[in-house]
Amino acid sequence: MTTESTPGTEPTSTATTTTATPSASSGVFEFSNDSELTGAFIRVGQAQATFERQQKALTRPDGLLRYSDAEHAERLVALRSDFDRVVGDVQQTADELITTHTRTLRSLTEGDPLDALSMEQLTKATQQAGYIREDAFSLPPTELVARCQEALRGGDVPTMYNLSRYVGSRLDASARAQAAGQEQAMAARASALMGGPVATTPTTSAASQDQAGDLTLAERQALSELVADLRTRVRGTRGEQTAEATRTKMQTALEVKAAARAAHDSVHDTKGRLEAHQRASGRYSI
Repeated sequence: MTTESTPGTEPTSTATTTTATPSASSGVFEFSNDSELTGAFIRVGQAQATFERQQKALTRPDGLLRYSDAEHAERLVALRSDFDRVVGDVQQTADELITTHTRTLRSLTEGDPLDALSMEQLTKATQQAGYIREDAFSLPPTELVARCQEALRGGDVPTMYNLSRYVGSRLDASARAQAAGQEQAMAARASALMGGPVATTPTTSAASQDQAGDLTLAERQALSELVADLRTRVRGTRGEQTAEATRTKMQTALEVKAAARAAHDSVHDTKGRLEAHQRASGRYSI
């Protein structure tokens, strides 16, 4: 959804996101200035190596257990518990970073790009805001699509900013009107099925219909794509680079989390225990 912000406020700067690049072929992650993910990935490997070394120490060189079956099982549970604490912390770190990057990316791709405007552009945008808002809410959808396309071809940043802002607001209003209409229709059907009086749909004002309920699904999709294009153009190259860097960092966090999960499955022999269960139940075949 588009966030309504007021031209005339001081632009806020967008922080530049550093880039992280995983090397999937080698299984080793190479980061630029992302010590948190680097440390998380290293801790998983160290914890798995420690577990495997200590697990091996539970068995004598001749292959026999050093302890009784019961004590061996207890020690193995303790080793896995130590490992799980590390992996749990790593997964929490990855989840927090994924949430942060998702929020940042949503702000970059869906939020108001006001901070991308220079003071001169901001002044012009403020001067234009009134009549562009009127056009955004009053023009027929086909003319509004053409207006957005013309703005993209022209490249005037204040115009593109105002259109992205107010066309986005019209789209939000249209979505709310559609949701309200669907809710009223469902209530009417439910009332009719229960034998009650059929609820009548409240009359919507002409202004409200003009501003909200006049967009078809295809028109909303076309305008949504144009609003996204307008925002991208307003943010410029720097904004797109920041968004791309954020996507890369989020993907890296997802891969670190996946690596932690794979190490967990290995330590707990998840695949082996699943196959043993399936064999016992007769649902496993080679």
